[in-house]
Amino acid sequence: MLEFRDTNKDIFKVEEPVTLKVKVKNVPELVIKVFEFNTETYYKQTLKPFDTSINLHGLEPSYCEVVTDMRDTPRNRMQNREFNFDWLANRIGLFIIELQGNGKTSRCVIKKG
Repeated sequence: MLEFRDTNKDIFKVEEPVTLKVKVKNVPELVIKVFEFNTETYYKQTLKPFDTSINLHGLEPSYCEVVTDMRDTPRNRMQNREFNFDWLANRIGLFIIELQGNGKTSRCVIKKG
C-alpha cells in the first residue's frame, strides 16, 4: 500500500512549506520525486486542465530522494508517515509529487500561490 491521505491539502500559500501524510504498508524503500510545471505552457499546449495522469516519462525531477529507513517497519503493518518539503516554501507553481515503492506508485498535484 502506498497512498496519500485524504486529509492532505492540495493548495498551499506561497510562504508555506509542503507537508504530506502517506499511508504505507510493505514498502521497504521509497523513491520520492518532485516535478515542477509551467502551467501556462501546459495549458497552451494541451488546452486541458492539469491532473495526475500526465505522462512524466523522460522528464527530469526537480527533486529526488530515496528513503531507506522504511526497512525497519514491520511487514504487513500499515504505517502513517509524514514527509516535509521545506524547500517548496516561497515557491510559486504547480508541482507533482510522485512516490514509488515496492511496485506501487502514487501521485499528488500541489498548487502553490
